[in-house]
Amino acid sequence: MRTAIALSSLILSSLAIPVAFAQSSSTTVAKDGSCPTGFKSSGSSCKSSSGAVAIKKIGSCPTGFKSSSNYCVGDKGDYAEVKSGSCASGLKTSGKYCVK
Repeated sequence: MRTAIALSSLILSSLAIPVAFAQSSSTTVAKDGSCPTGFKSSGSSCKSSSGAVAIKKIGSCPTGFKSSSNYCVGDKGDYAEVKSGSCASGLKTSGKYCVK
């Protein structure tokens, strides 16, 4: 019986699915339609030419970010991530995002 339990535990632990990281603003974003203002198309991505950051738009853009196509665009040094539960220390809630 103990062998069966140990074997079951081993099988279950090997099936663990890695946890996805929160989507956060970046100078390179996956292309979804047209690139946001200030970003240039590069294959399947959009890359910032000025250091601006973008994040996929979900509802309204967070404070400090402007809507452009399917994205929210912030200035160089801005940070936002899609909210998943509570915001981490140092971040505050802004709609469906956590921002710096």
